[in-house]
Amino acid sequence: MEYTNKALTLIENEKWYEAQTVLQEAVEKNPCCESYNNLGVFYIDNGIQYKNEESKEARELGYKYLKMAEHCDLNYKNLIALAEYNYHYGHGDDACRLYKKASELDKNYLVYNNLACGCYKLGGYIKAVMYFDKALKIADKNIDDIKISYCYALLKCKEDYSKILSTVNDENQTVLDRFVLYYFNDEIDEAYKLAGRVIEEWEFNLPVLAMLYECIEKNNVADLKRFDSEIIKLVINKEKRREIIKEYNYLPVMLWQCKYIGCKKH
Repeated sequence: MEYTNKALTLIENEKWYEAQTVLQEAVEKNPCCESYNNLGVFYIDNGIQYKNEESKEARELGYKYLKMAEHCDLNYKNLIALAEYNYHYGHGDDACRLYKKASELDKNYLVYNNLACGCYKLGGYIKAVMYFDKALKIADKNIDDIKISYCYALLKCKEDYSKILSTVNDENQTVLDRFVLYYFNDEIDEAYKLAGRVIEEWEFNLPVLAMLYECIEKNNVADLKRFDSEIIKLVINKEKRREIIKEYNYLPVMLWQCKYIGCKKH
């Protein structure tokens, strides 16, 4: 649609007010699934734009437009826009239902991954494993992200994930997760090999600190000087350290999809 192309070019050039004006005009002149959806996505992502003022949040208004689009037509991008909204604002069951419906329209690895993330968040780890596996089999990008999430889902199911973990590339963005997964798989020596990089390259929480301390304590006590004495006091007690480690919580990686209907670039 002419309006979509024009609006997306304006968005690309960060002309937010002008893009909003075009999308609003599209709704007025051609009220349909595409027009409603695209204005809804814009409001959720960018807020309401004012010519000479700061934008204001328009999350609820945006969602109303997404729902209007849904009533007009069953569209893949509208479904993932609705699903993503529900996922991020705490309605996991609705998010999974919508992602499932989207997967029936397009066998896309992105939607399988995000459906798996929704299942994981709800505690449906067996379903998460199934959908991460489906995503991995057809993915052409983001493969390491999917593998890492897949490993964590298998961990929750008490299944062996070592073969998948061994194929994850040695990249910065996966180092922290690889360290944690080696730790939980009782491969402490492998985890220790990554400990230095985790300390140097990442900001980490208390459960990861406890894992790092345990790995270093077992392999090279001298390395404990890397930690501040006040921090060591938090994890030096083994029983307390184990309780802290149990609090570790992984959030699977949601993969971005374009939600604008009519976009020719994504």
